[in-house]
Amino acid sequence: MSVTALDHELQAFAVELFERSGGAADWPTPELPASVVVPPEIAAQAQLPGEEFLLSTAPASGALQVGLGGEFLDIAARVLDVAVPRDGSFCIPDRYLTSRDLSEKIGRTFGWQNARARHGAAEPALIEYHLWTLLGSLRSEETWEAILRFAVNAESQAIVALPDVFAEPDIRAAEPVSTAVGLASYETAIAEGKRQLISASAEFVRRIEQRLQRDQKRLHDYYRALLREADGSKRRTHAVLSPDEIAAKKRAVDLELRRKLAELDENYALRAALRPVALARVRLPALVVPLVIQRKQAVKNYRLYWNSLLRRLEPLACSRCRCATYSATFENDSVNLLCAACAGNS
Repeated sequence: MSVTALDHELQAFAVELFERSGGAADWPTPELPASVVVPPEIAAQAQLPGEEFLLSTAPASGALQVGLGGEFLDIAARVLDVAVPRDGSFCIPDRYLTSRDLSEKIGRTFGWQNARARHGAAEPALIEYHLWTLLGSLRSEETWEAILRFAVNAESQAIVALPDVFAEPDIRAAEPVSTAVGLASYETAIAEGKRQLISASAEFVRRIEQRLQRDQKRLHDYYRALLREADGSKRRTHAVLSPDEIAAKKRAVDLELRRKLAELDENYALRAALRPVALARVRLPALVVPLVIQRKQAVKNYRLYWNSLLRRLEPLACSRCRCATYSATFENDSVNLLCAACAGNS
């Protein structure tokens, strides 16, 4: 049997999949079948062949074939659903924090377009961030999928471009502050996920639209030829159609064209889906600055965050679209914060 690089990758994936699920896999080489043992609850919930079974990269009697076809990917998905946690809590307890006088940094970083801002002294705190992983997909004549990852400050609801938190040497598991994630963080995640999905799928959408336009042109060309034939310009018979017959034939051709175009639109319609896959809640050291915004006679309190991983101030979140911004405009009565795009549309 010829073993490919893909076989080696699938072998490594299968071994890690079952070992991380609490089992054990003895598979030294993909040329030979592997023996797998998994916990009884995993075997039952993931509908595995049993608590003990064989794996093989080639068809083999009594062995589960590991490949991109067949049932292996479905089984792997069930194992992941059962064995891999979708929600975890972590903490980086200590980090060096900069000077608590952030006045100069705030002045250089933020722009208050139509309000007065007064800030107090910075205080250290552990701030929770939600690290979302979403699966975005578009389905049409083809399917496009992507994994979307980003972090949300759970207090400010701002999207924060954090580095890989799990590469930090001092990160550790921690008990969650609360079991509830909160509707605000979820809505922020969905809003950001939609933005990232639209951006990342632009080339796929362009290709689908080009194919739709090409097929639309073919239909128009074909039925335009039928209309010319109805006019008699290409009639090959000696029979002469009456004006009513010609009009009826044109109506029939036009109706058929519209039906075919509607079918084409349905076939090429983009069906989008965005599904949360995992959430990691991480508490990070930060400096928190109380901020008072006054717009005319109205006043509202905000908080600014100096992030110890980024070593800079985080943006604020637009109250409408939830985009991150350093240039803030405020509504008159509510003093809700708006980004430049939302303020321009007010």
